Amino acid sequence: MSTVVRAQDSASITGTVTDPAGAVVAGATVKLDNASTGASYNAVTNSLGSYTISNVAPGPGYRITVSGAGFKPVAVNGIYLNVDATRTQNVKLSVGSTTETVEVSASSDTVTLNTTDATVGNNFDVTSLNSLPIQNRDSPAALFYQQPGVTLSGAVTGARTDQSNVTLDGLEMNDDATGQFGVIVGNAAVDSVQEFRGVTADPLASAGQGGGGQFELVTRHGTNQFHGAAVEYHRDTDLEANSWFNDNVGAPTPPLVRNQFGGNVGGPIWRDKAYFFFDYNGRRDALSDVLTRTVPLDSYRNGQIRYINNAGGISTLASASQFDPKGIGFNQALLSLMNARYPHANDLSGDAGDLVKTAGFRFNAELR
Repeated sequence: MSTVVRAQDSASITGTVTDPAGAVVAGATVKLDNASTGASYNAVTNSLGSYTISNVAPGPGYRITVSGAGFKPVAVNGIYLNVDATRTQNVKLSVGSTTETVEVSASSDTVTLNTTDATVGNNFDVTSLNSLPIQNRDSPAALFYQQPGVTLSGAVTGARTDQSNVTLDGLEMNDDATGQFGVIVGNAAVDSVQEFRGVTADPLASAGQGGGGQFELVTRHGTNQFHGAAVEYHRDTDLEANSWFNDNVGAPTPPLVRNQFGGNVGGPIWRDKAYFFFDYNGRRDALSDVLTRTVPLDSYRNGQIRYINNAGGISTLASASQFDPKGIGFNQALLSLMNARYPHANDLSGDAGDLVKTAGFRFNAELR
């Protein structure tokens, strides 16, 4: 048995450095820093004035500083680098003293045009993940269905449901034993995910196995500052609409009280070197299921025997003892037990019973 181990999912940043006249600036120094983790990367613009920094840990809080001889250094703050995506960050330098730095804030919109490859997909950062209308936050599979081209059965742009690939922090987590869409061997609750990327068309050769969707998850991590959060998601029966079938037979709304709760904490172990992060997610459900069982019709409970005649209609025997060799008819003790212990039918849809002697009883059964 062989296992494919990939490097941790990373991000990239590229751009062009120009002067006030729009001419490219070659030999400019580019420095990328993340104060929250102490990570630092360096590059120099080429003859075309462009730079590229690859294999960067994805996440928020990056600052890029560009400097060149005869120009004021420019610092762009608040850069978010998405997993497995290349952000384009162009910089225009101004003529002036190298001791005066121009501070610029990056656009709050982290979505940039992808001009580096033909992949079709979306990135979601932690802010988007917190606001997405996800009903079940126990599994990241809930995120996969948010992508265009993904059906409710898990087929991605025409590929089979077992052809998708899932990585968690760069490690493949596919459950090859079941082959079911969204089932992974290392679960990661939605609230433990820092960001997520789903590619639904034209994946790169480096993306992984399978010709379906390529889904990459990056978990949250510690930084140089201690931080944490507590979460609680509550769903209650009072906010639920009843189904048409229940309303039709007068059955109440099935009870459902769901609490998904948890919290996390992270911080430094060795500043700029090592960090810790702990996340806990719990769930408690109090719910019921709608069931239908076969019960006798009121006519049968009253001792009447009905049958389908040759014309396709329903006839009733004049006496229950008509075809009884002993002429006794219905057992009265059985009728008493039936009337005492069986509920009256409320579902005449034909889903249960023959609608001649029996019909359905629809009710909410409590589950634990």
